[in-house]
Amino acid sequence: MAVTFTDNQITVSANNSFSPLSRTKLLVVLAIIALIVALSFVHIGAWLVLPFAGLEILAFGFAFYYIGLHMHDVETITIVEDMVVIETKGYQKNGRTEFNRYWAQVNLRKQQNGAHALFIGSHGKEVEFGRGFINEEQRVSIAKELKLILKK
Repeated sequence: MAVTFTDNQITVSANNSFSPLSRTKLLVVLAIIALIVALSFVHIGAWLVLPFAGLEILAFGFAFYYIGLHMHDVETITIVEDMVVIETKGYQKNGRTEFNRYWAQVNLRKQQNGAHALFIGSHGKEVEFGRGFINEEQRVSIAKELKLILKK
């Protein structure tokens, strides 16, 4: 996943390895392969394979559509003077949370699945950061970096 550090901002976003055109091309290739295989089975009398090939193509199409919806999701932490601003921008999910820099705390908490989750909070209010974007090592790195920045 993409993590960008600047002087006063940390940005995490999804790793978009496919452009919309590449996804479309891949879907067309998968559809052609599925239809060739399905039509081969229809030719030998197994016609019931054809509807399932259609369902397979629809499932791939839906998966690529879903990926496209979340292609521009991003989370940022901006530290400006005495404020820590956490912004979430995504498909139907935009949010902004502000904490006082001097009261903000950074916590790494172990979840039930064994992985850590990164929380930033103050006065009983917390926000999880980078949930679907960053791996375990990146969470630990960001937590250390944030703790150093907030101490300044």
